[in-house]
Amino acid sequence: MIVPGMECSGEMRAMLVAVIALAACRGHEDRPAPRPAPPPVQQVTPKAPAPDPWAATPKRPSDAPPTLAERHELADKACPSVTAPFFYRIERGGATSYILGTRHIGVPLAKFPQVVRDQLHGARLAVFEVAPDDDGTVQRPEIDVKAALGAADWTKLEALIGRDTALEVATGRPSGGVLAMMIMYEDPSAMLDNEIQHEVLAEHIPARGLESSKFQDDLIDKLLDLRALKASIEQTKDRAELEHDSEKDLSEYCAGTDDQPGMDPDQRKEWLAAGYTDAELDAMDDELVFRRNAKWIPELEPLLAKGGVFIAVGADHLIGPRGVVSLLRKRGFTLTRLK
Repeated sequence: MIVPGMECSGEMRAMLVAVIALAACRGHEDRPAPRPAPPPVQQVTPKAPAPDPWAATPKRPSDAPPTLAERHELADKACPSVTAPFFYRIERGGATSYILGTRHIGVPLAKFPQVVRDQLHGARLAVFEVAPDDDGTVQRPEIDVKAALGAADWTKLEALIGRDTALEVATGRPSGGVLAMMIMYEDPSAMLDNEIQHEVLAEHIPARGLESSKFQDDLIDKLLDLRALKASIEQTKDRAELEHDSEKDLSEYCAGTDDQPGMDPDQRKEWLAAGYTDAELDAMDDELVFRRNAKWIPELEPLLAKGGVFIAVGADHLIGPRGVVSLLRKRGFTLTRLK
């Protein structure tokens, strides 16, 4: 259930941070330091000491999401390393640049082949979906998500993500509930786009974006609306399905086998069952992926003419006949996939 081709920006990033922070607080299981023992009392018959509440390990709620350590373990199992990155050399007229398809959560840069880091550090310009310094967000009116969902869907959401996490998204925007389901089994300690941006800033490489944070937030807010949240809840059987979806998506990304952009067949089938039409789902894919791909090409072409550019955008934007790779090839560029 990963949103295709959308990196974390603006309000979306804020929602993820809030949910991740909540999980981190619940998942921290280090024992607090016990209180020092009091000095012995003279001439009193010793009694059995009372239990020390400071030495007890806090009990996690039975419906709590997996801890951060558990999520990290799941990510390492599904993706020990990125064996076939969506990474391409771009050439035309003697100028050479590179483009990397990213996954916004769950994969650290350290899992990629060295060639990716080498070309990143050697770039004269880095290009992202959203520029690193674009943190502009817009306050959107909050709604009572719990009431809007209704009792049955709210109860199901609590079962899927845990009562405490559900309370975090009970008031706000419906997209927060969808995102909470998306990252249920994802490793939030690995945020690839953010990590690449930090490397770029550390190397003093100029950076720019292809679109604004506000644009992405508006798009997420539009597409992940109450109807989408209800569809996600009603068509998700249980937590095991969320875990399976994350593991499958992560494994395919790291193995480089995903060749179908947009909504995957399983999710399409589920949302059709929830009342969406094929035309509606096609329109969502077009707005979320393909239309943006086409818009980026005239912005990228003059940058690529000079060479030395490192581009990092969601992997979903690179694949398929309407992907950035195919569109650049039609413009006369030679793209070679590297490992």
